[in-house]
Amino acid sequence: MTLTRILAVLLFLSAANLALMIPGGFVENRVFPGYPVAILVAFNIFLTGLGLGSLMLGVRVWRSGGAGGWGALAGLGYLAVYLLDLAHIFPVAEAQMSSLLITLEEIGTLLGLMLVAAGLRVEVLGKGSAQDGGMALPRGLLVCMAILSVIIILFATWSAMHLA
Repeated sequence: MTLTRILAVLLFLSAANLALMIPGGFVENRVFPGYPVAILVAFNIFLTGLGLGSLMLGVRVWRSGGAGGWGALAGLGYLAVYLLDLAHIFPVAEAQMSSLLITLEEIGTLLGLMLVAAGLRVEVLGKGSAQDGGMALPRGLLVCMAILSVIIILFATWSAMHLA
């Protein structure tokens, strides 16, 4: 498997791992009522952009290679999210993290480190730009992703404020 394919797989795995932790979803059931709605919305916009952006970037990297710098940047985003939560810096909840959530965040941290390493390696090896100059996404797909993003952000924000 080529290094760019490994980068793409890491992007897909990171996005899937993050998706499991959407508030109100399979794993994350902590509430954060002490935070203003604007903070929760901004955080969920960042997380949604990171997850869906990783999927789109993964497709681009798989099909046309390159984009190592963007992959490394995504890895840094994942590292920041997981390390801040594991260190109990942000977000802080009264309830303890479940052992499954801790495990998934530790896996996410490892994936983030691997993303940074693979992304930088792709850049250093001179494969930082895609051979075909990139790919444009179909307008319909962009509209669907925008709608999905709004739904995820609203659901995650509401769940983070109201789950019991």
